[in-house]
Amino acid sequence: MAFEAKLLTESKNKQAKLLRAAKKAAKEPDTGVKILKKGAYYVIRDCAKVTELYLPHYIYSQLKNPIQMLEGVFTKADCTDFLARAKKDLVTNQLLNLIIIDIKKQNLLESATTAKSPSLDPGIFDEEAEDDIYGDYDSTGFTEAAEPDIIVEVEKDTLQLLLDAFNVKN
Repeated sequence: MAFEAKLLTESKNKQAKLLRAAKKAAKEPDTGVKILKKGAYYVIRDCAKVTELYLPHYIYSQLKNPIQMLEGVFTKADCTDFLARAKKDLVTNQLLNLIIIDIKKQNLLESATTAKSPSLDPGIFDEEAEDDIYGDYDSTGFTEAAEPDIIVEVEKDTLQLLLDAFNVKN
C-alpha cells in the first residue's frame, strides 16, 4: 500500500492522518472509550473498517489538482504494485478508476486548449463549402465518445498512463 500511503502523506487534509487510528479502532473498537451499548461497539468497528478501505479515495477526491499535486511522488514500483493489487481487489480498482478518469479528463482538457476549434474562428465560414449549413445548430458539439471510458483493464498501457501522468522517473 505504498501508493496509498504516499497519497495520504501528500495531503494537507487532517483526515489523511486518520488511517492509523482507524486500523486500531477496527481491531479494538473500545480503545479509549467505555461502550455502554453493544451496538456502539459494532458501529465504531465497522466505521473504522470503512475508513481503512476508503480513506485514500476520500483524500484523493479532496485534492484540488490531484494529478498535478501527485506528480513526482510515486515510483515505478509503487505504480506496478498498485496495479497488481487493483487486479485482485475491488476497492483498489475503484481508486484506480478514479485516478484514470482524472488523467483522461486532464488529457482531454489539455487537448482542447491546445487544439484550435475551426468552428469558433469567424473567418472560415463558407456557405458554399457546407452541405448543411444549419446541421449543427441544435448540437452542443459534445458526443458521448468524448467522455472518458471508466472501464479499466489493468495492462501495460495502464502502467504507462500512470507513469506518464505522475511523471515517474525510473
